[in-house]
This record gives sequence, C-alpha cells and structure tokens, in this order.
Amino acid sequence: MALGISRRCIGALCLQQGPSFTLAGPSRLGGSNLSFAVRGYAVSAAKPKQKTKRITTSTIKAALKSTPSSKGPKKTTTKPAGSADAKTSSHRSSATAARETRKASSGGMAYKIPEKKEEALTEEEQMAQVEQIMNMSNVFPTADPWGQRVETLDVMIPYSTQLANRQDYPTWRAMFDQFLQNRHNDAKNFTSMLMLAHENAIPGVDLLESTRTQKYLTQWPWRLFTTTSVMKGSWTETLRQLALESYRQLNFALSRQDDQTIKELSTSVYQDHIMHLRKRQQSHFTYLWRFHKEVTPARVVSIRATEGYLATDEPKFGNRMMVHALIRLDTEQSLEIYDRQGNPVHTRPANAAELNFGKYPAERRRVTEYLVFEKRMWYDGPWVIREQLWEAARRNLAV
Repeated sequence: MALGISRRCIGALCLQQGPSFTLAGPSRLGGSNLSFAVRGYAVSAAKPKQKTKRITTSTIKAALKSTPSSKGPKKTTTKPAGSADAKTSSHRSSATAARETRKASSGGMAYKIPEKKEEALTEEEQMAQVEQIMNMSNVFPTADPWGQRVETLDVMIPYSTQLANRQDYPTWRAMFDQFLQNRHNDAKNFTSMLMLAHENAIPGVDLLESTRTQKYLTQWPWRLFTTTSVMKGSWTETLRQLALESYRQLNFALSRQDDQTIKELSTSVYQDHIMHLRKRQQSHFTYLWRFHKEVTPARVVSIRATEGYLATDEPKFGNRMMVHALIRLDTEQSLEIYDRQGNPVHTRPANAAELNFGKYPAERRRVTEYLVFEKRMWYDGPWVIREQLWEAARRNLAV
C-alpha cells in the first residue's frame, strides 16, 4: 500500500493481486470516509470470482470528457456570465463533476463528505481551561479571573399550592409540579445555608465556636429551615438589612446620576438596565428619590451558594463562596422632579404642603420588587444587585 498526502488532497492507492481502486478527494475528506472505502475494498477482495473493472486515471478523464458540455451546435439564449443564474449553473456543474469523480474513484461507491460540526468540550478540555485560568492568576496576581460574569443560580419565586388557590392552576398536575418546585427550593435553601454555616460565611452570624451539640441537635437544624423568616434574630436578618441598604444607595445614586456608585452596587443584566435608565434621564431636570418606609419586611425567598473561587491557594480575604439571594423588597417611595427654574413637574398629592426651600412632596407609591443580590465572599464589598425577577400573574405567593 502506498499512501500520499498533500495539502490539497488525500489520495490512497492500494495495489494487490485482484481488484484494486484509487481513492482521491478534497482536503476536507475525513478519516471516516477513508476507512469506509478500505472496508469496501476488503469486501470486494473477499469475492475473487467477481470481476471488477480496473479504474485508472485515464478512465476517469474519459468519463469527465464524456460529460455533456454546455457548448454545442444547438443555439440557446444564455445570460451574462456575471448573472446569478450563470453562477448557479457553473457551481452546480462543478459540484456534479466533483461528485462523479469521487464516485468513480471509489469503485462505484457513492458517499457524502461529512460536514464539520462543533463538538462540546470534553471533561479533559474543560479541566485544561480551568488550569489555564489558575495559571493566569499566578502570572497576574492583581487580576481576579474568578470575578467574571456568571449566570444567575437557580433561585425561584415560590407560589402557594394550598387547596384554596386551586383556581390559580389549569390542572391538578400543574399544581403538583409547583408543589414539588417549592419543596426543591426549600431543600436547596437548607443546603446553601448549611454550606455558608460550615464556612462561617453567614453575614452577622459567628459560628466558629459552635459545638457538635449545637450543630447537630439544638441550634443549626431548626435555624437552617428558617431561611425565609423575617423574625428578629434569624440568621438572614443581617443579610436582609445589607440588601435593603444596597437597594437604597443604588436608587439614590440613580437619582443623583452617580455612575460610579451605580457600577459599584450593580452587576450583570441589572447594571445594563440601570445604566439604560440613567441615559434616559434629561440633564436639565433634577431628580430626588425618597425612601419612606418598608410596607412589609424584606424577605429572602430563595438562596443559592456555591464555590466560586477555585484557585489552589486560599483567598486573601473571606472565603471561596459565591451567594445569590432572591429577596423581596416591599417599600413605599417617591420621586420628585424639578426643572431648571426649580418648578416641580412631578405629580403632587392633594393639599400637599411645601417641604423646604421650594421642594414639594411627590405622590408616594408602593413598589414590590424581587431582586437577586450577589456576594462574592472573597471580596470586601457590598451586596450588589444582578437581576430582577417578576412574579407570575394571577398567582398567590407561598411566603
């Protein structure tokens, strides 16, 4: 067997006593086609009584010359060479000739050249990428490759599945599916809080000196099941306070057109949304956002935690955890807008008295939002808002 390989084509010539063939094709011919042709040759060689016509180069050239040409005595009306039809005809004729050449060179066996498809990365390739990122952190110690944008973890809004809310679901099956989703959310809340407790990463809670009895019997078990609690002293109390403060500071920064603070307190798609609102503000107007009160206390409805810092060395600050917490904020707020002369252009409540220095109160509105807060525990920074979720229509909430 003689095998010749060039940049433009891959040819194989198999010489033995008995039937033989020549295989030639363009450079994108894959190894699978070559093995397929060789298997075909083996089948034909196993039948020595069957006579097979020897295919040579001269035979292929003769077959190509015998192909009907577009030139002939018959006069036909043709379009200019630059037209779309002429290009299409030329492309089809060249493709047909190439297909016949491959069929003849393979001993009469027709085959298709496989198209290249993008394959998913294997586990070895994924591990190689992780190693590259780890090496990058060693080469550039001031850069954090683990601080890039990531997808939001699977936080969710739980809905009520009580019998009194049966009309919220089209079928009993849909109601049962929602019940299972709520239980999965509870289990993931428990697991995430347990991971944070083991890392002593729950904000405002010190668990370093917890005894085995507290971990397994008296304190941790029932505390981990109260993620959605709004009672004073719960493990999520400090987290809820920090999230509300970040929410307030971000709205103040938006009204003051403070781009730096907006970028410090937001990330991912929510930062894009806030910056879009910021650009829509008119420069000749003055905005004053006021926070009046919480209608209902902030509540953590879903929380997820995972290891986000994967370097070999321990982080210089905090721990390896990354947390996404879906928090419901039910507040009362108002927005005042004044023109360059200081005249109010916002809607004022009836019989509203002047506040001070020509400022008039705006109509108060109740705003309920479900915001995903993110905290990378190896950063000494605030909780930032990364996404907003919306509750489904005609559904009662579970918490």
